[in-house]
Amino acid sequence: MGITDNTNKDEKTNFGKQQEEFNSRFRQIMEQKRKDRKSRMVLGIWGEPKTGKTGIALDFPERKIYVLDWDSGVESTWIECHDATERIEVFDPIVQDKENKIDITASEQNSHDFIRYVRGQIENGEKPIFVIDGVDTWYEKCIYKVNPNPTVVTKMMPYQYGPRNKTFYYLLEAIFNLKCDVIYITHETEKYVDNVATGIQPAWKDWGGKLEQEIHCSKRKVKGEIHFVAELIGSRTNGNLVGTRWTIRQGTPPNIVWNGIPELQEGKI
Repeated sequence: MGITDNTNKDEKTNFGKQQEEFNSRFRQIMEQKRKDRKSRMVLGIWGEPKTGKTGIALDFPERKIYVLDWDSGVESTWIECHDATERIEVFDPIVQDKENKIDITASEQNSHDFIRYVRGQIENGEKPIFVIDGVDTWYEKCIYKVNPNPTVVTKMMPYQYGPRNKTFYYLLEAIFNLKCDVIYITHETEKYVDNVATGIQPAWKDWGGKLEQEIHCSKRKVKGEIHFVAELIGSRTNGNLVGTRWTIRQGTPPNIVWNGIPELQEGKI
């Protein structure tokens, strides 16, 4: 005697109102992405000091740019190379007391206030680029969360690194979550395997996985000239360009030529 299957194959599961709202919201999100059809720039730029990292990050002549300057070095480039244009706004968030000790709480608050300000501008219709210059400096200063007095050397316990790391990544995530193109700038540092230097790597503490594009900057001497060179070492949005090198600056003083990266300005990397 066979077993009768009484299951109503036409019966659909009702997941409730909350699921229906999510389904509708998800469909709208996907439809908007299909309409936009443009990948977001989440760019990391790293390399030696003074090799054009900030220069290429500000080299978008038609774009509004906001810079969170933890390296305290962007202002000179903004003034000298961009004539202090209103199109670029540079904010140094660092607060120091009379003894030159950094107030990490106030500096962190300034950073998040600036990010929220930019978020408001985006909601008002702006389509800017947000730059954080000095990711490695920000990481170094986060140690003040557990040791606010740099003149006193204390032994750090493993559990104390948690507050520092949380502070560091929370700011980078807040920038990542802005609905605009973003750029992270940091220096390079030596890479070690079994206490042996094996090369160089960006000093942004495992942040590379979040990036859509990555550029390494360096300099070399060519026939007596110092050339600044940028190499696209990774891109999820245009893999065909990976490995491309650009001479972004060349010449001898006073005849210096800035070439930049045209493909970057045009959003093609």
